Amino acid sequence: MIVIIYQWVSRPTDLKKNQNLNVWYQEARAMSGKFTGLIARIRNIIPSVTWHHCCIHREAIVSKKIPIHLKTVLDEAVKIVNFIKAKSLNSRIFKQLCKDMDSEHYQLLLHSEIRWLSRGKVLSRLFELKDEVRLFFIEHKSFSLSERVNDYSWLATLAYLSDIFTHLNALNLSLQGTHITIFKVEDKIEAMIKKLELWSLRLSKKNYDPFPNLKNFIESTEEELSDEDSKYFIQHMCDMQRSFRDYFPVPDISRNWIRQPFEIDIHQINGLTSLEEDSLVEMSTDTSLKMQFNQKSLEHFWLHVRKDYPQLSSKALKVLIPFPTTYLCEKAFSALIYIKNKFRNRLENVESELRLKLSSIEPDVQKLVTEMQHQPSH
Repeated sequence: MIVIIYQWVSRPTDLKKNQNLNVWYQEARAMSGKFTGLIARIRNIIPSVTWHHCCIHREAIVSKKIPIHLKTVLDEAVKIVNFIKAKSLNSRIFKQLCKDMDSEHYQLLLHSEIRWLSRGKVLSRLFELKDEVRLFFIEHKSFSLSERVNDYSWLATLAYLSDIFTHLNALNLSLQGTHITIFKVEDKIEAMIKKLELWSLRLSKKNYDPFPNLKNFIESTEEELSDEDSKYFIQHMCDMQRSFRDYFPVPDISRNWIRQPFEIDIHQINGLTSLEEDSLVEMSTDTSLKMQFNQKSLEHFWLHVRKDYPQLSSKALKVLIPFPTTYLCEKAFSALIYIKNKFRNRLENVESELRLKLSSIEPDVQKLVTEMQHQPSH
């Protein structure tokens, strides 16, 4: 049995009744101390506990680590957005300016540190409206950063940041969802690490195809990107590549039999008993199961063979069932905020509404209505 824990266990002794549980906990590293913290307290009771750090949180931590030069441009871009967006008068003036220029968007986006996709969206919108911002600052030269939008190196760095954070946002979104397994996470991260290596190599050869904003900016200005700026960009991608590897170790090949049970080399399998190896060999030669494997998702396939191969299925599901992200938990919090709003008269007992909101089962409204007694006539 697997238990997913998101909050602090006030009484870990309550778990003593379930010594064989496999507990899967998702939280920041501050909660995973070896001697103190939630994981240490649970391991004193259940030594076989398994802990996994949310992969979206790890990806967000990697995206925060950028060189000082790029961090300066990012901070200045946020200050420029705040100067225009956070002040109502400046916001209205800028909106009218965008309307007069027939811009696609009329407003900048405020940056929020706690939102995963904030950087990419804020920088992309700012770069998209850079001409409007430049005209806005003609009448607001008193602002200390007003000349940044006329600096070629600064704008090139802004273009690069908008592109690289757009790629990181795409990765972040690909890690979200209700059917994400640890294998899908590993595949996405490995692809990102390899792409960062490829992009840095392309950038050193002045190939800007992976960075559309930067490429369009260079082509429109007809100026070459300086070697110093190119060096900063390559350094950033190399640093991210190392950070990704620090937070996401090399995938464990001993679990490949779970994702490819019909193509695995039995001599390369570790961690299975002799009986489980025999069952795997028997299953790998079953052509009817192979057809079902190609038609079903990975977790549904191992649930399907649970009756015939209980040991293998149990071991595989212990890897597949635990959530690699806190996506469902975050989704539940968002749903709770939506349900418990100021227009709701009853603020307690939202369990039923929350369960209905988060369930993937569609209610048969027509059947429920027909089973209810209508208001009788007087």
